[in-house]
Amino acid sequence: MTFPATNTAGLVHAVLACLEAADLPCLLFGGWAEEALGLRPPGPHGDIDLVHIGPGFAGLDAFLANGQRLWPHDPPLRSLPAKRFPHKRAFLVEDVLCEILLVDLHDGLPATCFWGDTLFFWERPLAEATPAMLGGLPVPVMSRANLLGYRARHRETQPWRWHDATLSEAQAPDLPAF
Repeated sequence: MTFPATNTAGLVHAVLACLEAADLPCLLFGGWAEEALGLRPPGPHGDIDLVHIGPGFAGLDAFLANGQRLWPHDPPLRSLPAKRFPHKRAFLVEDVLCEILLVDLHDGLPATCFWGDTLFFWERPLAEATPAMLGGLPVPVMSRANLLGYRARHRETQPWRWHDATLSEAQAPDLPAF
C-alpha cells in the first residue's frame, strides 16, 4: 500500500481548523488519533479519520457543496459520493482521503448508526479531557477508551457491507431519527 506524501500532521491540523472555522468541529479518530495518544508509533497514514458529533450531516453536506477550499490557492474539497452513507461522509483534500464518522445521541447515549440500521454505542466521555499533541500542536482527539473499544468491536459495524456497492445512503432503510 502506498501512502500519500501530503498526509502529514500539518494537513491534519489544517483540516481540523477548516472544519472548526465552518462550525463543524471534529475529533481526531483512527490512526492519527492513536499516534497522537501514543497508542501506535509514528508512521505513514493512508487517510485522516475524524468524528463529528451532531444531529446529522446537513452542515457538512452544505460545506462540501459550497466548494469549500482548505487553502485559497487549492481546488475545492471533493466530496466522494461512493463513500456517502448514513454514518459517514468523505472528501479528498489534495490526494488524501478524509472520512468523517457521525456520532449522535440515541436514548441519551452517544452512538453511531452504521449503515442506517446498526447501532454502535460509544463510551463516555467521547473525547480525551485534554487535547493530544500531534506535530507539536494540540488536537482534539477521541478518547483512548473509544479508540481501543472501536478496534476491538469494529466487526459489530458489519464491515462486510463496506464492499457492498448496492448500499448507498439513498437505499438505506428508513429508521426513526435519533
